[in-house]
Amino acid sequence: MVEGGIFTILDNCLQKIAIYNQSKSIKVIALVHNKSKFNHPNIEYIEFKKAKSSWFLRLYYEYFHFKKLSKKINPDIWLSLHDISPNVIADKRFVYCHHPTVFYKPTFRDWKFDYKIGVFSLLYKYLYQINIAKNNTVFVQQHWIKKEFESLFNIKNVIVSQPEYTEKTTTETIGLEKDKIHFFFPSFPRTFKNFEIFFDAVELLDKSIRENIHIHFTTIKDNPNKYAKHLFYKYNHLKEIRFWETLNREELLKLYNSTDCLIFPSKLETWGLPVSEAKAFHKPMFLANLPYAKETVGNYDSVSFFDVNDPEELASLITKFVNKTIIYQGNKTEIETGNQLNNWFELFDFILKE
Repeated sequence: MVEGGIFTILDNCLQKIAIYNQSKSIKVIALVHNKSKFNHPNIEYIEFKKAKSSWFLRLYYEYFHFKKLSKKINPDIWLSLHDISPNVIADKRFVYCHHPTVFYKPTFRDWKFDYKIGVFSLLYKYLYQINIAKNNTVFVQQHWIKKEFESLFNIKNVIVSQPEYTEKTTTETIGLEKDKIHFFFPSFPRTFKNFEIFFDAVELLDKSIRENIHIHFTTIKDNPNKYAKHLFYKYNHLKEIRFWETLNREELLKLYNSTDCLIFPSKLETWGLPVSEAKAFHKPMFLANLPYAKETVGNYDSVSFFDVNDPEELASLITKFVNKTIIYQGNKTEIETGNQLNNWFELFDFILKE
């Protein structure tokens, strides 16, 4: 767990358990790739600097080396934060599953630009199920994943532990053209994020609509990522498109505040953080008609959903928004949230209880 969302999960967990441990008598040992990336007190670190060099080593650590390590450190609790349930000896074992590719069918585009997505989608179903029944509890981020896990792996000890999200907004803006309507899609260039639906939808729009919109994409410009380069060179000529470089957190918040509507067409998420971020700004949203999006947005009036494979449906929503004839579908959550964990402290309380 060295970058992106999975690193954020690890860093947030260690940050919170360091604070939690101020009032507890717990010894925390974190197995990490590089301990210099962390500066959280009350934690002992063990480095595995070769862990990212190959999948063979990753699996060797999980299924062989960690068993030896568990005999040495004799843990009361083993919490695996990255999907796989390792071979270990511990009084209580837990796994936190957040990789959604087990539910994804890879396309030619995935294999061409990011073959790992294809590999993960094929392998993760099998990697997930190894030792999964030996855990006291399996943590997932959303209720739809809980249902899928219970069915797929025939287990009943799955609990939803939602990502801890702290709303942060700004009143500052970025100087965008005031005579345009601005749509926003903040996302890292992964093939399953479904960028192409935007460009297909643009081509379906009337000229009068195209002349009045800009669609903003972050992390594409000047990005060495193979898929990002493909998107930039193929679509940068479109006058409606605005490609941004990777923005820092403060600039990203300004862009949220400056744009008019979030469009989030991703085919694969366990949460969908931009949805929560746009909701904090009370922005209208057009979201993928998928379970993750509906669960993430929760109770919200200014939202409509579209088929992730239907650019005509997205083009229709954009047209209605520009013409101010949009009637939102809205969304109401019907999920029973009583049996879920809402932050890291609740998760720590849960795994430490007798």
